[in-house]
Amino acid sequence: MSHVCLLAADRPAPLYEAAEQRTRVVRFQGKQMLVQEDGFSVMEHEYYRPAVEELDYPMKPHQYELNLRATEDDLRLLRDYLAKHFAPGEKVELWNLWVGGEKERLARLWGPLDGLDMKELERFEQIHPICLTVEI
Repeated sequence: MSHVCLLAADRPAPLYEAAEQRTRVVRFQGKQMLVQEDGFSVMEHEYYRPAVEELDYPMKPHQYELNLRATEDDLRLLRDYLAKHFAPGEKVELWNLWVGGEKERLARLWGPLDGLDMKELERFEQIHPICLTVEI
């Protein structure tokens, strides 16, 4: 099974290439290592698309793969991206899925963009499968 995080919208959205790096701690063979990786980005949804389509969840038609982690920087960049590229009143969906396995019962959360905080992003990151609908 593989993990994928998606942004789904009713209309096309621009891509966003990672402009910042993030550091995370990884444990390997009893040791801690710091790993540098690309930060927040919005990319074409290609690689996991067939596996996501097999799950048959009711998603908005324009889908993008997100590189998103529950960090303050990613939260800031996500909020800025959504506010800049979507109009007030529009709704977008954030999906956190495991693909390549059985379809599971979907959790749904919703709320306004200004209510999207670290607590909500951490909940989103921990629940699979989940759809968080955000109203701009």
